[in-house]
Amino acid sequence: MAMVTDPVCGMRIDSDDAAATAGYEGKTYYFCSQACRDAFVADPAAYPAWGLSGEEPDRVSEEELAERAGTSVDRVRELAAKGILEPDDGTFPRRDVMRARVVLELEARGLDVAALGAAVSTEHLSLGYLESAGRRHPRSRTTFTQLSEEIEVPIDTLQALYVAFGLPRPDKDDHVREEDLQVLRAVPVLFGAGVGEGDVLRGVRIWGESARRVAQFQHHYFHNTIEEPFRRRGLRDNEAFEAAIREVGFRLGHSGEQMLAWLFRRHSEQFLLEHQFDHVEAALEEAGIRQRPATAAEASVFADLSGYTSLTEEAGDEAAARVSLALARLVNEVAARHGGNVVKMLGDGVFFHFADPGNAVRASLEIVDSVGPNGLPPAHVGVNAGPMIYEEGDYFGRAVNIAARIGSKAEAGQVFVGEDAYRELTPEGFRLIDRGPVELKGIARPVRIYEAVRVDADAR
Repeated sequence: MAMVTDPVCGMRIDSDDAAATAGYEGKTYYFCSQACRDAFVADPAAYPAWGLSGEEPDRVSEEELAERAGTSVDRVRELAAKGILEPDDGTFPRRDVMRARVVLELEARGLDVAALGAAVSTEHLSLGYLESAGRRHPRSRTTFTQLSEEIEVPIDTLQALYVAFGLPRPDKDDHVREEDLQVLRAVPVLFGAGVGEGDVLRGVRIWGESARRVAQFQHHYFHNTIEEPFRRRGLRDNEAFEAAIREVGFRLGHSGEQMLAWLFRRHSEQFLLEHQFDHVEAALEEAGIRQRPATAAEASVFADLSGYTSLTEEAGDEAAARVSLALARLVNEVAARHGGNVVKMLGDGVFFHFADPGNAVRASLEIVDSVGPNGLPPAHVGVNAGPMIYEEGDYFGRAVNIAARIGSKAEAGQVFVGEDAYRELTPEGFRLIDRGPVELKGIARPVRIYEAVRVDADAR
């Protein structure tokens, strides 16, 4: 079996597992579903030339369908009698292999085949979009045990990598997916460079969690945002799903994977540049040419919306979700203007990191001024500065904890600044008012806090 790429959706499939094929300019193209084939046939020039030379039949015999689907000929005939498969003169379209697999899987999960057939006959259920769910991902001839011996990485380490990625733990006798081999064969490079197993697993966990969140959101977004206009047209659920795939999904093509790769490159550019400059400064210092500048204190900022819980209770979850989305849009724009970055959203709040404490205060003041005009509840903010530990996409340390604590002490419209940040600040565009020491949960001694106000604000 050859591993091929569906030119419409970009899915990697075995040629034997293609739901449909089409010939174009002397090549055969393979598709995960009939819908992908229909999109390609309508405009083949719009898709990548990933076909293979030669022609291949687009129909299979009853016996071949049963073998590929992993069932019996009698069962194939039963599914055909219920209208789930579509025989014609003793043969079946290739997509029926996928349909048979999916229906048998649904049956194994407790769904009655007769009920599925009835739903198909009344057109409440379409199996078109399920064709791709029946694919079997191309497997190599190499088992995990054999790969472990080949790359000299213990089998339990390979299994731990999959768990860290958030994927099912493979059995040692499973055959490795073709697409997995290239990634796994790169692992010895890390171990060969002296990177410990724990550090490797920590790195792949971040990759796995990030990719899982994007993948999960993509399908949630498609269902709740892309499909919804089609449902509002009066289409049944299945019809709306297929219409959304046909009119939006196929036209977007591989944009999801392309966007993820593009964004990674764009974000990497800045971090790579900073990393390279750090090494330049280290080289100059080692050569005795230039002393590396003292490390400036970094700032943590916690901004929260006042009354978010009440809003959720009174207006409902959907309204609260809209507020969270508007907040995310606002804080990302503010952070970009002031040289900071959003570490994570916290539902009704946000955690920022700033390299410069002065920018942190100015950004905080902009947030409390901007929430109202953007239709958001009032905000209150805590700012602190000092050493922090960066780990797995997050920041930790006393400076972070105090920023969160003093933020909770602030009232709507207030920006509180900790004493550690105060010592690092040269106020510009704002002034600081001493509000005295306060007791903070989990902090041994009282912390003096200051309120930041714009220089043109009325004295309080």
